[in-house]
Amino acid sequence: MIARFFRQSMMSFKALFGWLDPKIYILVKIVNPIFQLVFYCLLAGYAFKAKDIKPWVIGNSIILCTYNCIFGVGTVLSNDRRAGTLKLVTASPANNIYIFVSKAFMHVIDSFFTVAIGFIAGSIIFNISFAGVNFVLLALAIFIAMISATCFGLIISSLGLVTRDMNLIMNSVVMILKLLSGAIIPIAKLPSGLQKITYYMPLSRSIKAAKLIGNGVGEGVYSLIGQEIVVALIYALIGIIMFVITEKIAIDRGTLEAY
Repeated sequence: MIARFFRQSMMSFKALFGWLDPKIYILVKIVNPIFQLVFYCLLAGYAFKAKDIKPWVIGNSIILCTYNCIFGVGTVLSNDRRAGTLKLVTASPANNIYIFVSKAFMHVIDSFFTVAIGFIAGSIIFNISFAGVNFVLLALAIFIAMISATCFGLIISSLGLVTRDMNLIMNSVVMILKLLSGAIIPIAKLPSGLQKITYYMPLSRSIKAAKLIGNGVGEGVYSLIGQEIVVALIYALIGIIMFVITEKIAIDRGTLEAY
């Protein structure tokens, strides 16, 4: 069963996320993220008059995971509908939740490599040194962040069963994450009302933990990572519940093939 889970995850990822055309993958997952990283880091450095932009390199590298965790995972069900396979998956005797989660799994791995590319590009372009950084702890914080963002993406993806406006929803969610995660604007500089909302958002704790690790500070990192794990579990549960609810609504309305 475990082997089937990984095999299905890999096949779905190859078929629906551009691997069949390597040019698309390179442009979307390497070229575009690097330009986005450079733009936001330069903008933040100018806006906040910061000489050391390492915190923004770290934050904006992690936020690059939205290409996978929001856009990739968010279109899992809508892509199935477009391909005409959604009704077959729904009608099959297989556990639909199992299939749903397996299709999202590869995006955790792929987004991790995208974030790593962001760190490497940021360190080269802006001449930032990560010497002395605990890379094992940093990798753990990033990996947990990818899981948390992917679980959040499951909630977005489930909406694909009941709406056709996924691009509007996904782009809006990505902008909200960029605003409230601390990647571009420090959370302390946000209005008090928005600061409270950040506690319920994914990535904010992981980005804070990664910034502490990048500055050689270890105090409080494990607590932040633990909190991010709890957030990921909550979003995973909500995502599964929403999938069950929206699937039932789509079947009752007969909209599994409507797009």
